[in-house]
Amino acid sequence: MRDEEIAEKLDPALRLPRQAEHYYQIVGHFLAVKNSKEIAGAIEAHFQRLQKYHRALLGQGQDIEGDEPEV
Repeated sequence: MRDEEIAEKLDPALRLPRQAEHYYQIVGHFLAVKNSKEIAGAIEAHFQRLQKYHRALLGQGQDIEGDEPEV
């Protein structure tokens, strides 16, 4: 894979929605099919990654002229 493709796949703006969808699917599987310790571990791992990409995306936020700073 080219470096540009790798960088694009790691972009939090693209990664976060994919991670959120995967998390949603695993939780649904856990609830509907099999609530095992293995699936619970997978849910925890995906949640940790989801938080990582969430923080990275928020770190890309920019100030916009006219917006009031949040208190």
